Amino acid sequence: MDTRTFITNYQEAFGKNAELPIVFWYSDRIEAPTEKIGGCFFKSMKQVREGKIISLNAETIACGGGKFYTGFTDMPERVPGFVSLKEKYKKTPEMVLDFVDEIHVPKATKNYLHFARIDQVASFDEAEGLLFLATPDVLSGLATWAYFDNNAPDAVATPFGSGCCSVVTQTVIENRNQGRRTFLGFLDPSVRPHFEPDLLSFTIPMSRFKEMYHTMRESCLFDTHAWGKIKERIQHSLSKEEIPPTQSAEASKKPSSLTFSILPDISLREVVLEDAAAIYHAIDTHRDYMRTWLPFVDNMKSVADEEAFLKSVLSVPAERYEPIFGVWNERNEICGLIGFHFSDYANHRTEIGYWLLPEYQHRGIMTASVRRLCQWAVEKRY
Repeated sequence: MDTRTFITNYQEAFGKNAELPIVFWYSDRIEAPTEKIGGCFFKSMKQVREGKIISLNAETIACGGGKFYTGFTDMPERVPGFVSLKEKYKKTPEMVLDFVDEIHVPKATKNYLHFARIDQVASFDEAEGLLFLATPDVLSGLATWAYFDNNAPDAVATPFGSGCCSVVTQTVIENRNQGRRTFLGFLDPSVRPHFEPDLLSFTIPMSRFKEMYHTMRESCLFDTHAWGKIKERIQHSLSKEEIPPTQSAEASKKPSSLTFSILPDISLREVVLEDAAAIYHAIDTHRDYMRTWLPFVDNMKSVADEEAFLKSVLSVPAERYEPIFGVWNERNEICGLIGFHFSDYANHRTEIGYWLLPEYQHRGIMTASVRRLCQWAVEKRY
């Protein structure tokens, strides 16, 4: 399974402007320093939806229930009474205890729980599941896809639980039991204020996603008249939401292709889809060297894989577009890539990532390239 292939398929099925799902996983390494989150930790999903990675643990999750349902602590004594007598989600504290005893919340065996938009991760290797934030129309497609090869009455399940329970706990349990259920959630009134009024969560455990990944293009999401009408409506709705009425069509366009001269024999040129073959050749002929630094290398197995990646970069709306540039020599041969990611336009912040083939290193190419793009970003883009 390849993340970029899935992104391409997903955007083809739901439209290029459809919001990408969020991947979550546990590990012992911190991916991104994260400040303590007061109240429901789903407040932080706004950052994740914008392209940031967050790394949570018992210190960064302030909510006692959130710590418990993610497996970092035992259940606080106050939770049964709070859920029953204060929030009135269950009739008695004893019912809360019975619910907790029945689901057997698994203990976290790793130090951190991470959330990242799927285009920010290199592979599905450590993932517990995928979280989709779905409107009714998007949910129609996701649920129908889940039912495509599964006649079980709970193929799409809606168990009681808080946001963190319905998304994390249930998904982790299902994944580790190699189950086939998917989960509809965010019905908990406590989590709903942190999301748009027309969104619910739809979570696919990796145990199930490993099957659904291969059935997606067989399902109604491709080449059916009924879904085509829904897809068109999804795109029309997203277009209205993402471009304010006061913003002109001209302002929403991506900038034209950019080129920068870096050294007498080196230039930067904004990538286009037609560059896929050259980029793939550079990667394919330097795999042993590049896999040490770049985890995506082993998943890049064909020119089509590189095309899928470039499509995922080039197809995003203008306001979220993060330029990537090819580093080219005077013979029009690719030497490397450099580009922006994890951009936070609201706060005028971004990061630059790059790779350079070994035969072009120690010439100051990347130093000059980073300096030039920093200048451009400050003056023109961010």
